[in-house]
Amino acid sequence: MKKILIINGHEFWPSSPGILNSTLAKTAFDFFKEIDFEVKSTVINEGFNPEEEVEKYIWANVIIYISPVYWFDIPAGFKNYIEKVFSGGKGQLFTDDGRSGGGKYGTGGLLEAKKYMFITTWNAPEEAFNNATSSFIFENKSVDDVFLGFHAAQKFIGLKKMPGIHFFDVKRRPEIDKFKRDLIQHLHFNLNFK
Repeated sequence: MKKILIINGHEFWPSSPGILNSTLAKTAFDFFKEIDFEVKSTVINEGFNPEEEVEKYIWANVIIYISPVYWFDIPAGFKNYIEKVFSGGKGQLFTDDGRSGGGKYGTGGLLEAKKYMFITTWNAPEEAFNNATSSFIFENKSVDDVFLGFHAAQKFIGLKKMPGIHFFDVKRRPEIDKFKRDLIQHLHFNLNFK
């Protein structure tokens, strides 16, 4: 049976209370429960115990991160979570940086049989990405390009990247029902349930 860990990386701000990210996390949670998967979750904004989180990573087959984008990055609390959990997981999530046995830098991850999916919510419009003519900020970059550091951290502990889904223009056009439908379709299409 598949074991799913859902991490809600939202950090509260008065201008961003977290309704969308909580809704997406609940939608994913309910979807997996409905198809009889085991599911655990963490809401970073509610606090966490790094040792317990390391155990969740070891337990899970797939880690699903759901995060808003603040100033072109994950929230500070989410970054703090990664630093505390990953650093605290040395010996369980990774051995070292991979070079001690003559390997390449970054090859010491111990979670090589596990996968992750990154789901983001943006105020930026979709056309700001992968577009050389209309992209001022991102200069023809994709969402994955913007999050190179985030993806490198996942790879460092051995996780394999699955296709993510990204929701754009969420403040101007908060199409919550459509976002939920798109998320369920994405999870159903991209997760290998066999």
